[in-house]
Amino acid sequence: MARAGATLLGVLLFALLAGFAAGEEDCYHDIIRCCNETIKKEGPYISPSQVCRREVRKADMPCVCHILTAYDERTVSPEKLVRCAHDSGVDLPVGSICGTQSLPTPSPTREKFRCGG
Repeated sequence: MARAGATLLGVLLFALLAGFAAGEEDCYHDIIRCCNETIKKEGPYISPSQVCRREVRKADMPCVCHILTAYDERTVSPEKLVRCAHDSGVDLPVGSICGTQSLPTPSPTREKFRCGG
């Protein structure tokens, strides 16, 4: 009986974690879709739309940044993604990784990470 309970617990834990992973992927794709004009690599930074801001506030942005791959960075700018998050009221922790880049430690003259690209 105890073995069956442990097996059931393992299956439930796996299902729960798989659901979280799927949700993170969905948030990632929602951000890419809704914020494309703002975070695309080419061209100047464009302020996020209200729809984009809403999606950013709903998403787990550290996770979205973590999911971003070097392959994605061919079309998505990590700097613009971080700036988009900031402009939407979501600041990522210093030292976070966004794609292949890490957010720098703020200098005494610069309190927040603001990318221009």
